Amino acid sequence: MASVFGGVEGGGTHSKAMLVAADGKILAETEGPCSNHWLVGVDKCIEVINDMVQRAKMEAGLDPNMPLCSLGMSLSGGEKKDAIDKLIAQMKERFPTLSQHYFITTDAIGAIATASDRGGVVLISGTGSNCKLLNPDGSQIGCGGWGHMMGDEGGAFWISHLAVKTVFDARDNLVAPPHDIALVRKAMEEYFQVSDLMGMLPHLYRNFQKSHFAGFCKKLAEVAETGDVLCKHVFTQAGRVLAKHVEAVLPTAQEPLLSGDLGLPILCEGSVWRSWELLKSGFTEVLDEVASSDKLKGRFRGYSLMTLQQSSALGGASLGAKSMGASIAMDYTANVKIFYQHTFNSSQ
Repeated sequence: MASVFGGVEGGGTHSKAMLVAADGKILAETEGPCSNHWLVGVDKCIEVINDMVQRAKMEAGLDPNMPLCSLGMSLSGGEKKDAIDKLIAQMKERFPTLSQHYFITTDAIGAIATASDRGGVVLISGTGSNCKLLNPDGSQIGCGGWGHMMGDEGGAFWISHLAVKTVFDARDNLVAPPHDIALVRKAMEEYFQVSDLMGMLPHLYRNFQKSHFAGFCKKLAEVAETGDVLCKHVFTQAGRVLAKHVEAVLPTAQEPLLSGDLGLPILCEGSVWRSWELLKSGFTEVLDEVASSDKLKGRFRGYSLMTLQQSSALGGASLGAKSMGASIAMDYTANVKIFYQHTFNSSQ
């Protein structure tokens, strides 16, 4: 039988599995619920993965009891080596016919591997935020990803919090708002179904739900599209702080990563990027400043922002195959869509 490789994209909300042939043909795709082991536990995580992969085997017309050549997993929460080793050990013990070989990496690295075999930057702005730079030699550095208590700047929760806090601070005469708060306050009251600021307290304490609070970001984007200046200001600030993540990892970028036709490739993941036009002015302003800085002048010549057209399960499958000395043919140009490019003037 021809070699079949598996890949998994394991997220904090939903997951996806994919079976791929060595020539790059996708044989089957299945979906499942959250598989972040920090959220659901190791047992539930590996059960979700096994269920998705076994269903994919049947969808592809394969024997469910025939192990895959490899299973490469791009998992949210897949950073710590001891946790990864525990996951793989339990997977081998509980599901011996699932795969011959296993490989686990983070969701960020899996995303980059779907987009390129030469590395790049992945900048995540969903509920939270995170940034990783992967060099061509495999070395990597990150900025962010610490959760809403310690960071997540530029993510949906951060955007929602900034808007709500601006309203609270204005009410208390603690900080003067940069613009009129009327429409943001109205949107807040409608979204959270409250009539005053005291009504917000259950949402901030007893009934606090991070995902629901972050969901206010979508409402803010809608108000911003109507022209509200404060909402537009909040998204501009989000664009700035997301670009600061790129600035943080840029000094470690190796020359081949900066000198390609695309400039620095930045893979943009997460729902907040749907509001790119609102983020754009703040984002581009910061990177213009970075390009003209003494540290990076002449090195940082341009960048391309792109989104994935395929699940990062495909990158996981590719990395899994590589880890055992095999390879999957990848059409990287078909896996991404470039939505913004910029080249800096040589005088910058």
